[in-house]
Amino acid sequence: MSAVETRRFSCGGASFSFQVWKAPAAEASAADLAPDEGCAIAAACRESAVPLILLHGFAQSSASWNATASELAATGRPVYALDLVGHGGSERPANPRAYALDAQGEALLAFARLIADVEGVRPAVLGYSMGGRVTLAALRRDPRAFSAVILEAAGFGPATQAEREAVAKRDAACATRLRADGLEAFMDFWEQLPLFASQRDLPPDVRERLRAGRMANDAEALARTFEQAGQHVMPSRAETLETLAVLRAGGTPLLYLAGERDEKYRALAAQAAEAGATVCIIPGAGHNAHLEAPATFAKEVASFLRK
Repeated sequence: MSAVETRRFSCGGASFSFQVWKAPAAEASAADLAPDEGCAIAAACRESAVPLILLHGFAQSSASWNATASELAATGRPVYALDLVGHGGSERPANPRAYALDAQGEALLAFARLIADVEGVRPAVLGYSMGGRVTLAALRRDPRAFSAVILEAAGFGPATQAEREAVAKRDAACATRLRADGLEAFMDFWEQLPLFASQRDLPPDVRERLRAGRMANDAEALARTFEQAGQHVMPSRAETLETLAVLRAGGTPLLYLAGERDEKYRALAAQAAEAGATVCIIPGAGHNAHLEAPATFAKEVASFLRK
């Protein structure tokens, strides 16, 4: 059973919350050994099980990774889950600039450097949906920041100017709806989107936790997220695919995960494959595969990182 702690770090004048999962049994067994032997085992573990950063989706938090993080940490891998700005226990700044996609990418790079200093090795990163968007923003600035990159149902940016204008209109409408109608009414609308249809098949207790996590947010912070870090501010799809190609050319392993029932992101998975990514389609899952099929998802991630 892995132990979880909540900690904080600061970047760009904002304070961020994050959770850490580590396997206490593994730590205890190393502590029982002679100093030199224990150090050798610890070094071997760091080499074979690099730390992993998890980034949640829109209106979620690090808590949304609990099941997956526990599975991965049980193998001895340190797992860190960051609350994005305006989400979870992280700060909800009044300055809209803090929510900008490039600012969030910079915060992720700072967090990755912190983890590298603590663990002595570059971390891997797994970004889901909006978390994948932030991961891609970080990669554009530093394609060598991570030892491996995993994207789960992450968008690649608008393919055309017409598409950019359409998503900009949708993002603006969502921000307006949040401010005008409030959080509860917005989430009633959000949960009925076709993208989340598969989540209606989840057990009642899982749906209740998912709803509670969404309702723990702040309407204004989410509105600023739409405005400053929505899909409309991403680089073009061609530019994103070029970033992925540069990543692979530099030797960084890349995995793209999508749910079998998530038609939109299965199509993007095919484009990721053309850019050199390993692709995994999770059977029976929709947009949030780590929530809908946690055991299969964790198994695929662990297998990829072992390689």
